[in-house]
Amino acid sequence: MADIFISYARPDRVRIETLAAKLAEEGYSVWWDRQIGGGAEFSQAIEAELETAKTVIVGWSAHSLGSHWVRDEADFARGRHKLLPISLDGVLAPLGFRQLHTLDFSGWNQSGDDSVFRELVLSLGATLQHTSAAVVPVATGTSPGARPAGRPCIAVLPFANMSSDEELEYLADGLTEDIITLLSSNRHLSVPARTSVFVFKGQSVDIRGVGEALGARYIVEGSLRKMGARVRVTVQFIAADSGEHIWAKKFDVLFEELSNAPDETVEKIAGSLFAQLTWAEADRSEQALVDELGAWEYCQRSAARIGRAIGAVKTFHRVEAELELALSIAPDYALAHALHSWGCNAAIINGIYEDDQLAGYIDKAKYHLGRARELARDDLLTQIYIGASENFAGMHNRALQTLEQVIARNPASAEAWYVICQVYSYLGRFDDARQAITRASELAPEGGFAPLHAWYRGLAEFLAGDYAVAAPLLERKALEQPEYGYVNILSALCEESFGNHDAARKFIARAQEHNPQLRPDKVAGMLLTQFDRDKGQREYTTLKKLWSASAA
Repeated sequence: MADIFISYARPDRVRIETLAAKLAEEGYSVWWDRQIGGGAEFSQAIEAELETAKTVIVGWSAHSLGSHWVRDEADFARGRHKLLPISLDGVLAPLGFRQLHTLDFSGWNQSGDDSVFRELVLSLGATLQHTSAAVVPVATGTSPGARPAGRPCIAVLPFANMSSDEELEYLADGLTEDIITLLSSNRHLSVPARTSVFVFKGQSVDIRGVGEALGARYIVEGSLRKMGARVRVTVQFIAADSGEHIWAKKFDVLFEELSNAPDETVEKIAGSLFAQLTWAEADRSEQALVDELGAWEYCQRSAARIGRAIGAVKTFHRVEAELELALSIAPDYALAHALHSWGCNAAIINGIYEDDQLAGYIDKAKYHLGRARELARDDLLTQIYIGASENFAGMHNRALQTLEQVIARNPASAEAWYVICQVYSYLGRFDDARQAITRASELAPEGGFAPLHAWYRGLAEFLAGDYAVAAPLLERKALEQPEYGYVNILSALCEESFGNHDAARKFIARAQEHNPQLRPDKVAGMLLTQFDRDKGQREYTTLKKLWSASAA
């Protein structure tokens, strides 16, 4: 039996033949030689191949959209959670199949080096856990079992109606479907479709058994209960292997609001789930054995470290090393390139480099940003980090465009709202910045980058010139992370504006203690590129005086 079953329409046979040959060169066994024709051909042999194949690649095209056989095979594969769709000519998948990310092969040059083919191989690596050296180039010093980028599977079980109200039953089903759709916008997640999870509707299930049946790492359960004019929506996020709750929350919503405008509730639930998954995957990656680490795991470690403590020298060097490992495993992994660019730009603007390293970091940041843009396509998670890197590089308008496109497609992305807050701040759109960070906090009040929301709010208020509001937020961050030089600098500038000269000098001394290579000129870009250039120049002049006084 083959690793891969390819479903296609007869007019696309030539392209499928080339695709099958390239996959065979990668070491996969492929079953594909089928001419779509009469009903008798949907035989027991074909059903057996579909059943035993680990992955079913469906080639959507203008021809296959009209093929009942291709649709039957696609539905069969989706129900068994092994569908991997591609578009041969750029056509959209038919309705009912658009929740899964579809790789666009319309521009494929039919070589094994083309980026979309490499992306297909990475996706196959995640589903087949294929470890052939041709598929998983292993970096020096890593285990031969290291895996390519993987996709955690999160299954949303049908929300239960805890009352006898039939309309609430309808709302519970709609809420489940909408959450599945929104989670599916993140192509780094594998989200079983409605047809796969609704077989469990009304059943008392064993979480571990469901996880095993669906291949899910995480399970989402929920319920709706009528309470007068309100509905209590309860959500649990559960580790499938252990059955332990990672997170649970109650959302109380007016029945009328849930009936007429459910999107707000759906976005809050999905936003919280995205955030909880981010940290759950980061923690899982930290605990994983070396031979279990793939590109996805290294990226989860790095994203968490960049978000939590990128202003620390040791943190940055660890991030840099782990992202290099990710790219040695998966050279065309867009997420790793975007994170690497963001990390390098963060190191540059925070001044955490030796003087002879600056040119190298600038080159790295540009290179990895370019590769991320080239490879990202419609990868919304990667686009968030591309926007973060663009913002740190001073390309605020471009970052704004990148992040607004993400938010338009996934308004539940707390990460995108969190990053765009700083973009708005540097563009002088301070009310928008405040609204953005408020929205991030509403969507993900805990988990993910939630611990950094207060810091970004403080930065927005500082750039807006409201030192009184900014100071306590910045100082809290400075106490939590004393090695973060730029936060100490901003706190010092706030204290100096209040006339608290001794407090200002203490913050400067702390920045110098933890970052000996830090100097005012290394953070000049952060101060001098703010919207109010005169304000930035005054603050930079003050900083140089404080620095000199502290050094003396």
